[in-house]
Parts: sequence; structure tokens; C-alpha cells
Amino acid sequence: MLSLQSDPRLHQQQLQQLQQHQQLQQHQQEQLQLASFSNEPLPLKPDAVSSSLSSLRISQPLDSREANEDILIALAHQKYKAGIYKQALEHSLAVYERNPQRTDNLLLLGAIYYQLHDLDMCIAKNEEALRIDPHFAECYGNMANAWKEKGNIDAAIRYYLIAIELRPNFADAWSNLGSAYMRKGRYTEAGQCCRQALALNPRLVDAQSNLGNLMKAQGLVQEAYNCYLEAIRIQPNFAIAWSNLAGLFMEAGDLNKALQYYKEAVKLRPTFSDAYLNLGNVYKALGMPQEAIICYQRALQSRPDYAMAYGNLASIYYEQGQLDLAIVNYKRAITFDSGFLEAYNNLGNALKDSGRVEEAISCYRHCLSLQPNHPQALTNLGNIYMEWNMLNVAASFYKATLTVTVGLSAPFNN
Repeated sequence: MLSLQSDPRLHQQQLQQLQQHQQLQQHQQEQLQLASFSNEPLPLKPDAVSSSLSSLRISQPLDSREANEDILIALAHQKYKAGIYKQALEHSLAVYERNPQRTDNLLLLGAIYYQLHDLDMCIAKNEEALRIDPHFAECYGNMANAWKEKGNIDAAIRYYLIAIELRPNFADAWSNLGSAYMRKGRYTEAGQCCRQALALNPRLVDAQSNLGNLMKAQGLVQEAYNCYLEAIRIQPNFAIAWSNLAGLFMEAGDLNKALQYYKEAVKLRPTFSDAYLNLGNVYKALGMPQEAIICYQRALQSRPDYAMAYGNLASIYYEQGQLDLAIVNYKRAITFDSGFLEAYNNLGNALKDSGRVEEAISCYRHCLSLQPNHPQALTNLGNIYMEWNMLNVAASFYKATLTVTVGLSAPFNN
């Protein structure tokens, strides 16, 4: 979960002020509450982004301008908590225009941009807040989340450590640091961090879930299962734990239980794009392509730049012989992930089957420019040159394939 500031005692006051503003146009003394909730994990290996609730300074009596700001920021948090991020952004930007020095709003802006997958803006807003308050631990934690999502795990670890140095009891930063260490294969440190988080807050479901992910990564399936169940016992509506549990059953081949638990995850969190992606994968494995298509489309509704969802959608269209739709969606996948090797290779297959062989060759070669020993792209090029009766060229690609593939006895297409 992302870190946001909060004073939970003030929630009812905030709601009352909103109601009075809407009904009576009167402003009362206001203190701000910021909501927090779980963020999206990675497909099948969810990597929970944890949340922290920190004490907010007690506000002084507010003038009209400040009251308007707090009404706007309260609305922004209301929309954020509901998952309506674009409307949350509108309200938060309105606050920013009035008071760009307000660090709690900068923290919120960063969190909203994270949810909208604009990671650079997330980082920028947290950096902006840190220039005003260099000791703002939550900003370092959220900035670390963004760097982790961008794939820069070393930077994420560095910022989590700073957050913990500023706030040694920052349980969520300990949990997230554990997940970052796990991404680096540093399992001992990951376990220590997750357990430290749980020592600080035994009911921190993100830490419990991250510990389950760590157990799973080490092949300790029963221990992972127990961790996910404990997270669900503590918080039955914790969608990430349901999704993680589903992933265990999916990998074990129990598709019916995986289906049941992924459905529970998306019921609890309708914008859970990764759970929809994996639910689609289960439907596809069960031979239910239309249901899979609906799930991939739902994933894209909440995350329009989700390259994997476009790729999986394209694969179903390809298998159904709808080559035009397959080509369109493979191209979209590549647009949002220029390093998506399988999308380049599969786009080549769809283009070749459509008679657009030169374009197919270009796709296979681009795939090889990213990974020179990609066996499917090598073989697919060999197949094209074999069909053109260019035997020597075909043989060179098949030989290259054999150097990276054990047990290949004949040309194949993939």
C-alpha cells in the first residue's frame, strides 16, 4: 500500500464539514484524513505496496481559503479511496494551484499518479515535497515504491532504508523493503524485514502477504498458503491475499480453486487489473476463450497501458484465426512495452499468416536485436527462408537455434 498521512480521529469531522459545505455553505475547523489501501501486485507473484498511517499535525483554526483547500483535499481522498483516480487528481491539482507548498497534498498527488501508472510524476511530486520537508519519511517510502515498479530495485532499497532511518517504526517500509530484497534474491534479508514489520504491527496484512510471497519463492508452498490465510483471517476483504492464494492453486494445476479465488479478488477490488489478467489466464486454460477475453478487457479498463493484457488478448484472437485483431493487439502490447519479446515474435507469426512476410521478418529480427539467442525467432526466420528455398540461410538459423535449444529435432514454429 502507498503511504498517506492520516489522523483517524478526524474522519467524522471531515464528513460533517463536507456535508455542511454542500448544504449550508459554511466552513468549520477541519483536520485532514488521508485514506490508504493496497496497491496492485505483479501477475501471479503479487508484490504488495504497503501503507502507513502517520500522525498529522493538529490544524490551527482555518481561514476561508484554507477551509476550501481542506474541502478539496477531502474530496480528493474520497475519490482516491473509491478508486476514482482521475477525479481525485482534479481535486488534488486544484489544491496544488492554491497552495503548492502543502506537503500532504504533494504526497497525495504522488500516490494518485502512482495509481494512474505515471511513475515519473509520482517520483517528481514526492521529490517536490522532500525539498520542502527533507525528513518526510512517507515520501521516501512512496518514491521507493515507484522506483521498484520501474524496475530499479537498488534505488527502491536505498529509499526504503532512508525512510526507515527517519522512522525506525515504519512498519510498511520494512514490509516493502522485504519485498524489494526478495526481488533481488536476498531471501534472508527479505524474511528479516517482513518479520520486523510484523513485530511492529502484527495485523499488517501486506507484510503477512509479502512473507507468503517469500515462502513461495523458496518453494515452501504450505508456509506460503498459511501466510495468505492468516492475512485473510486478519482482513477478509484483502484482495491481494485472495489473488496470491489463487496463484498458488493455479501453479499447482487446481484451476477450479484458482478461478474461485481470483473471482473473490476482483469482487473485492473491481479495479484489480492483475487479478483480472490471471482470471483470464485461468479461463483460457479451462478452454473458455470468450470469458478470458472479457477478463483481459476488464484489466485494460482499469489499466489502459497493460502490455501483458494486450498480449494475452492478442494470443486468443490469433488462436481463433482473427489475425487482424491479433495484429492490432500485439502492436498495442509493444507500444506499451518496447522490450516485450514474445509480443514481437507472436506479431511476426500473425503477420506471416496474413501473408505479410517482410513485416514478419522485421518483427523476428527486432526480437533478435533484443535477445540474439531467442530460439523461436531464430526458428521462425529459418522457416521463412526454408519456404523460400534459401536452404543455406535457413540452415544457419536452425543451427543457431540448436546452440540454444536442447533436444530440438526438427524445425518448429512458435
